[in-house]
Amino acid sequence: PSVTDSTAVSTVVTGITGTVSGPNIVSPSPGGPLPSSAASLPIPPGPGAPSNDAPILPKRIIPDPSNDYENDDHTRSSGGLRGSSYNGIPIPSAHDSQAKKREWLLSMNATLNSTPVGQLDPNALPLSTIMNGWAKQKSSEGARMVEMWLDRVHSEYNAENPGVHPTARMYTMAVDAWAKSNGGAPAARRAEALLERMDRLYREGGGRHEALKPTTGIFNAVINAWARSREKIAPARAEQILAWMEKLRDQGGDDLDISPDKYTFNTVIHAYAKSGAKESAAKAHRILDNMNQMYREGNSSVKPDTITYNVVINAYAKSGGKGAAQEAENLLQRMHLMYDQGDLSVKPNVVTYGAVIDAFAKSMERNAAARADSLLANMVGLHQSDPLRHADLRPNTYVFNTVINAWAKSKERGAAAKAEEMLVAMDRLHASGFPGLKPDAFTYTAVIDAYAKSGYRGAASRADLLLDQMEAKYAAGDQDLKPNTFTYNAVINALAKSGEPGAAARAERVLHNMVNRLRTNGSQDVKPTTINFNTVLDAWAKSGEGEAAAERAEAILEWMDRLNKAGNADVKPDTITFNAVIDAWARSGSRRGPQRAEQILNHMDELYHGGNIDVKPDTYTYNTLINALAKSGDGGSAARAEEILKIMEEKYQKGDKSYKPNTRSHTSVIDAWAKSGEAGAARRAEMILTNLRNLYESEGDPDIKPNVYTANAVMNACAFTKHEEDREEALAMGFRVFDWLDSQTDIKPDAYTFTIMLSVCANLILKEDQQSRFENARMLFQKCCDSGHVNDHVLWKLKLTVNEQEYYQLVGAGVETKAADLDPSWSRTVTMNRRSGDNRNNNWSRNRGRNRHM
Repeated sequence: PSVTDSTAVSTVVTGITGTVSGPNIVSPSPGGPLPSSAASLPIPPGPGAPSNDAPILPKRIIPDPSNDYENDDHTRSSGGLRGSSYNGIPIPSAHDSQAKKREWLLSMNATLNSTPVGQLDPNALPLSTIMNGWAKQKSSEGARMVEMWLDRVHSEYNAENPGVHPTARMYTMAVDAWAKSNGGAPAARRAEALLERMDRLYREGGGRHEALKPTTGIFNAVINAWARSREKIAPARAEQILAWMEKLRDQGGDDLDISPDKYTFNTVIHAYAKSGAKESAAKAHRILDNMNQMYREGNSSVKPDTITYNVVINAYAKSGGKGAAQEAENLLQRMHLMYDQGDLSVKPNVVTYGAVIDAFAKSMERNAAARADSLLANMVGLHQSDPLRHADLRPNTYVFNTVINAWAKSKERGAAAKAEEMLVAMDRLHASGFPGLKPDAFTYTAVIDAYAKSGYRGAASRADLLLDQMEAKYAAGDQDLKPNTFTYNAVINALAKSGEPGAAARAERVLHNMVNRLRTNGSQDVKPTTINFNTVLDAWAKSGEGEAAAERAEAILEWMDRLNKAGNADVKPDTITFNAVIDAWARSGSRRGPQRAEQILNHMDELYHGGNIDVKPDTYTYNTLINALAKSGDGGSAARAEEILKIMEEKYQKGDKSYKPNTRSHTSVIDAWAKSGEAGAARRAEMILTNLRNLYESEGDPDIKPNVYTANAVMNACAFTKHEEDREEALAMGFRVFDWLDSQTDIKPDAYTFTIMLSVCANLILKEDQQSRFENARMLFQKCCDSGHVNDHVLWKLKLTVNEQEYYQLVGAGVETKAADLDPSWSRTVTMNRRSGDNRNNNWSRNRGRNRHM
């Protein structure tokens, strides 16, 4: 059957999957009522004894946390050596622990060191077993030990020890040890050097080193070392060694029997696949084509097989290039065609499908997730149609997880619900007789991540509920569903970004669960990090719970500091931590917010100059303080915001780029003046914009390029001028800034611009001058319609600017009319992002009009 044919799939999946209710799911956590505010949360735990170190925050009264957690000590059990023996020397069995095997290998090293050169007895020391044992350590140390034993073999041979001589097999073990050591390019170079040494000894030995005759196997091992190195030069080096083999083959003669085989070419292709470069997939494909050509010319040893095709497909998956996923699918189709024509060596298997699906998952192309989903459905259909013939297409957890990951990365509407449908399908297929198909921690984490990225109302609650399900199933004995740091991160992120009521408190509850698991079970896989804490802090900053949220943020920062001082190096307050606390005060609405924010910034500076480089204030820190001053609207706040901007400029001019003022810095100061209500505020705002424009024109630095928000802030300062003596000047400035913005080629007015400018007309043009109000309003509304920015706010401001008759003349409808009722082209820009389709997942669900309860 065709790869894209899913006609048989409906019979496979009918009755298997249900439907996840839509994105507006709100599900309470089954663990009892959740805390809904800062006031209802417990104080974060910390050590009871105060520290003599410098406080992490400037002095104030903070509730003192009461508990702390420590890493549990783990001891390893030990037992006696077991296994066979070699001439009375116990040899560890395959079932012995790595520690026991290493202990035995070290004892062999000690015996070797105590044995004089020339007296090594191979009957007493099993050379191949020892070298192979060190090689299986898969470490640089193990590789060095293999090479040490190889060097000793050479010393024994040179000392005329008749029972010991170096062999090609020993060299191959040494090369393979370096290949599997994860030592990168140095390991690959060492492997290549061993091959060169062996080849030189064989050629220059005058018959003394006949046992070192190079083989195809050692060349393949060196190529494998480069393939595993993941270095950019690895594919080129692999091809150079391949060319060396081909040269030896073409030279012919009885001396050497070296010829690249299927494994050789597969390994070179593997080097390209691991490199991940965009051009690597095409080069891997070229090698595949060359193999096919050589096979057609009679070289049966290089006939491509399923592994060959799988590796090339994997190269496309890792490349991420445009059209890579389609190329991968084309190869899958070719394999199906060849298999149907009788070539059994290229039968697609679950790995093939997994690689093609992965190519679509990583492509980020439109409809990639749906395409991956369809491929999986087709694979399941083939397996179900003939379980014996297609036994190697039996679906497994990995391939389902790959499709779920594709949905998680998709930006399509409803992607999270589709990902959860896949999870439910896995559960039902597993229950119907697929033991290798069972949701695991990655499955749940990917679905949770999909909800976290969806941004839909109720998505965070759904993510939180899935975590609760994982924890309940894990507690009931399902070891595959043990939540890990990534799982908790995804839920915390979902809650932090959701903006749902009580989300910050719930995010902190998840963080407490992580800490508790570490404290009670020593579970290092859920060890919280600074990132977790910072995410929760950001959630509190944006929670809208005012001063209580800011106080909560400070308490969490204190908690982090105590954990760090108690020895947890993974939880250490940094600049982002402090920025989040300052932001919480900036958003708190508290009259003391700006003062406290500046206090904390100054304390950061003290800590930094005291040697704590992790808390150095940066541009974002200062911008957040300026924002706090702007939001306060208190007398003197705008002037202080401008002073802060000057401090940033001075520090930057002295060479510290961490304090570089950017567009946001200037825009926030302008906003501070706009909200100050002080005399001359609009003049100060326009002056800052003018200075910024001049600076950008002279330096061309994109970081200080004025944007629509900067211009809007100045117009806002004009619109809400409160002093009579400033009205005429503010009116002129407002239109002057608007004309500048409208004349730009790369930035243009937005809906808020027109709302503000209509406010300028309504507030600053006298009602007696109705003609001027109408003419300016007509000009603004016409431009707004032409640019597609009409919304209900614009219509509301227009109604406040002109009378009902004039409103009807401009709009063509009464004052109660909504933007949605007018010409769609008038609001095309503001509604463009809302027009995305919702293609449901037809492969894995049915009865889509019904809600499904998990």
